Amino acid sequence: MKISVAIAATAAMTTLASPAGATTVNNTDLANVNGSYGSGTAVTTTTANGTVTTVTGPGGGANRADAPTQANKWLQRSVGGNASVGITKDYARSGNGSAFFSGTDGASKADLEYYFAAPVALSSVVSLSYDWYRDSSSTTNPIQVPSLRLALTNGSQFTYLIFEPYYNGQANPAATDSWQSSTMTAGSTVWSNNSVLTLPVGTNNCGVGCFSTLAAWQAANPGFAVYGLSTGIGSGWSGSFRGGIDNVAYDFGTAGSGSFNFEVAAAVPEPASWALMISGFGLVGAAMRRRAVRTVLA
Repeated sequence: MKISVAIAATAAMTTLASPAGATTVNNTDLANVNGSYGSGTAVTTTTANGTVTTVTGPGGGANRADAPTQANKWLQRSVGGNASVGITKDYARSGNGSAFFSGTDGASKADLEYYFAAPVALSSVVSLSYDWYRDSSSTTNPIQVPSLRLALTNGSQFTYLIFEPYYNGQANPAATDSWQSSTMTAGSTVWSNNSVLTLPVGTNNCGVGCFSTLAAWQAANPGFAVYGLSTGIGSGWSGSFRGGIDNVAYDFGTAGSGSFNFEVAAAVPEPASWALMISGFGLVGAAMRRRAVRTVLA
């Protein structure tokens, strides 16, 4: 995980430097990620439907694209293997848009991540929640929908705690073409798939990932802090996926809380269009002035 030292090199348990209450995230807030990333090629396009970054080419971390690291901003991360991520009108929720994800096969991977300017103690986490959508055209395992993650650091190591609705009895094959809401609390089952975190007592099923409750992970890892939020799809999923997320919310108790609603901003005219509009305004004004002049004959 490549995170700038300015954001995540310390696990200081400080007050959360992030917006309180609801924040609108527009498609135009996303970075323009273009160019070569290993053998992957990234292209970011913006249309009336929204903004999407697509990375074509083989899977694997070396071929995935990342937006430049920045605090207090949603970023495209780990996009590759012919996957796409953005903010579009495809699955409108709580407005005209939502965050959009698509992948073609097991090589696809696409995330959106948000990094806090100041990490907060893992023990501060009360809950996370989000809305998710799975398009019925998706062919990957029916239990798979975009996950919600806590990005963690102890100052030198980085990892995730991952929440998936299926492991909490929420996702099922019938939950397609409709928005669903999921909440992670202290009693929710979350998992990690590496050896960075200390395993809670009674952790089970480490053949796939190590599963336990959020509360148990918090108790076993007092030295870790949350430096960001993450949501995404893919990396080993067996088939294609299309869907989205919206209304990502966090409650860190006294350390702060907030939520994010993803929308498509109104289109801004191109410079050439502005010139035509201004020219048109001038013609209209001239015509109005001509009509205003009356000749009086004595």
